[in-house]
Amino acid sequence: MTKVMNKNYNAFGHLPALRPFVVSLFCSFLIAISAGVQAQPDHAYQQILDRGVEAGIEAGQLDILLERAQNRGLDPSDLARLTEPPIQLAERNLPYQAVIQKSMEGLAKRVPTHSIQQVLEDMSRGMIRSADLVDPWLERSEVHALVERGRGNREMSNAMDDFRRQLIENTSYALQHEQNGEYLREFLDEMIAARTTERSGMGSIASAIRTLPDLPAPQDQPETRSRLLIRALNAGFSPGQIQQLPDAFHSAQFRSQLPVENIARGMEQQMQRGIPADHILDNIFKGNVGGGPPGFTPPGLEGRGEGGRGRGRRPDVPPGNGGPPDDM
Repeated sequence: MTKVMNKNYNAFGHLPALRPFVVSLFCSFLIAISAGVQAQPDHAYQQILDRGVEAGIEAGQLDILLERAQNRGLDPSDLARLTEPPIQLAERNLPYQAVIQKSMEGLAKRVPTHSIQQVLEDMSRGMIRSADLVDPWLERSEVHALVERGRGNREMSNAMDDFRRQLIENTSYALQHEQNGEYLREFLDEMIAARTTERSGMGSIASAIRTLPDLPAPQDQPETRSRLLIRALNAGFSPGQIQQLPDAFHSAQFRSQLPVENIARGMEQQMQRGIPADHILDNIFKGNVGGGPPGFTPPGLEGRGEGGRGRGRRPDVPPGNGGPPDDM
């Protein structure tokens, strides 16, 4: 019996020599499992990337978003919910860049995923509603003439695409700031009726739509905004000057202590007298709503206080509202 046991023992006498091999095999098994687990999310990420690129989104933008999602530790299902709104917009040939940017901002600030998703869905709905307003207007012959006149060296289709993107984004901004859709539709139609598309450029018109909800106006006279902006466009205000109007009105209210309707009327009087746009804007910032010397308030514009009171300082840098560039 002892011999048999010794024989069996001797048969496994090389077991200590096998231990490194067994340990190595076990480690390889663990690595394979880990690689399989890692491959699953990587594959899901790649599927999202492929779908987005196929929809028309630039791969570079999605790469950045995927990288931030991975750094945040988002699982593929959460990432899919964040990328669904911009991908759906791209599939419908609607602007998606602002939605992706908002998603990346939310990830960078570690905002909860469900909160980011809600914001993105609201933005997406705004873009879709905006397209319903903008696209029929772009079919007007007056708008085609506007784009043809301002396209420069660009192909007509490219210029129209750029103009459409800016209009949809800016109209979406206005809708999100509680501007009524019918009011925006009327504003677009009024620009054609007032021949504004013949007298202004694409950039200024797009900026006016974005500025519309920010411009102060009497609560019982919301049409003051659209009337004033159309007159400013017809007077030759540039995109940057249009974007400064809300700050200019707030400054004029503070300096002159006049109601907003008086400031609007004073600005309209300056435009009727043919004062250049840059001088009008400077006068409004300084509280000279009638265009006269400092402290002067023309007859009919008197308000709650005296002109020139409570003087502030004009901003050194014009406010950036995300409107189109001057050369659009």
